[in-house]
Amino acid sequence: MNNTVTLKRLGIALAYPLAYAYVRLMTDFNNTFMIDPSGGNGHMKVSIAYPLFALIFIVINELVRRGRRGNEAPSTETVFWYGITFLAGLTACFGPNELLSLFGMHLSAVYSVLVSNNVLLGGGTSGFLPADLISGFCVRPFAGFPNVVLDWRFFGKSSDEGAGSGARIKSLIGGIVFTVLMCGLLLMSIGFMAMIDADLAHVIETVLNGLFSYLSFKTVAEIIVRMIFAVPVCFYLYGLISRSASSDGKNESKVASVLNSLRAKGKTVSSTLVYIAAGVFVAAYAVFFVKRLMYMLGGFTGTVPEGMLVSHYAREGFFELAGIMAVNMCVYLAITLLGKTDEGGRFSKAARVLVTMLMSESIVFAVVAMSKLVLYYSIYGYTPLRILAMWGTLALGFASVMTILTVNRSRTHVRAGILFTAVSYIAICVLSGILEALS
Repeated sequence: MNNTVTLKRLGIALAYPLAYAYVRLMTDFNNTFMIDPSGGNGHMKVSIAYPLFALIFIVINELVRRGRRGNEAPSTETVFWYGITFLAGLTACFGPNELLSLFGMHLSAVYSVLVSNNVLLGGGTSGFLPADLISGFCVRPFAGFPNVVLDWRFFGKSSDEGAGSGARIKSLIGGIVFTVLMCGLLLMSIGFMAMIDADLAHVIETVLNGLFSYLSFKTVAEIIVRMIFAVPVCFYLYGLISRSASSDGKNESKVASVLNSLRAKGKTVSSTLVYIAAGVFVAAYAVFFVKRLMYMLGGFTGTVPEGMLVSHYAREGFFELAGIMAVNMCVYLAITLLGKTDEGGRFSKAARVLVTMLMSESIVFAVVAMSKLVLYYSIYGYTPLRILAMWGTLALGFASVMTILTVNRSRTHVRAGILFTAVSYIAICVLSGILEALS
């Protein structure tokens, strides 16, 4: 039998188990999959539910992908995103924020499917990232809904099985009947031995009591509910995986071409207006720096304004500074999407200088905000919110640096930004887990 046929059959056969595993593992309210790495001596437990699902998802995606694409090995980038998916799930229970890690795991899982099948709109990680995610979370899963039913055709006779398929089916049926018969006879034999050996009888009684206790009305009801909810999840997950694996990339090229055309048509704002808008922001921040210079330097010197507590100073203005950095990124995106460029897509030198100044001011804001956090941390120590705030500040500062490079080199650095965000988040979660264990 053709190996790809076997992989196709495995993929569709495991579609529903994958969906059930998702429902079961993502709703582990009783902490069934919680373990204590210290053997019961520590105070920090870790759940294996999320990374377990990530592994199951990766395996099944590989089965479907290889079955559709001729068993080709995953690329280095695919392996990277598989790793990020697993690590995001792993950090969900010891990182600073479980929901944020789960969100990251879902993002990485969907993105790994797109990367593994080479169906990203830009041919790789690019400025089309929002459109790629919309495609991964909405378009492909729902467009592939019927595949759960349609792909059962893989269990029909394949072209390479020939006339011997009938004999193989008879052999399979015979094997199933034989296995069932042997299991029945084995149970009978164990029953006779239990009548002779009291220890064996006690073991069997304990196992049966545990089984009947587990299969209580409540447990059976929960299983039935999960089985029902797993049906739409099965359609969704398999739709995403199979639809991506069966794509030849032509539709993605067409969509990317349309999006590029729309983006080019949207660049209607004159250079003069772009200069004025960017210049206003740059000038406003320059005035703010001059007026509040000593106040902002307090985080570096450890001094605070007279009459103000250190804790109040360290907290005051941090989120506002982060908000300003976010606004500046939106200003850049608006200029990029709407501002006129030359035929090569480059902005005028004046526009590049102004955007560079704007992002440089964002970097200064990031440094000031980080100094406040470090001051606050040095006094009051670790909390999950503080370490998350540090990561967010670092990510915004890095984005500003990448924006400066993008503007002046006319080459996007989205891929570097995405990779940095993913890796730095995993690193900050690991650091958080270590600090939590030591505290």
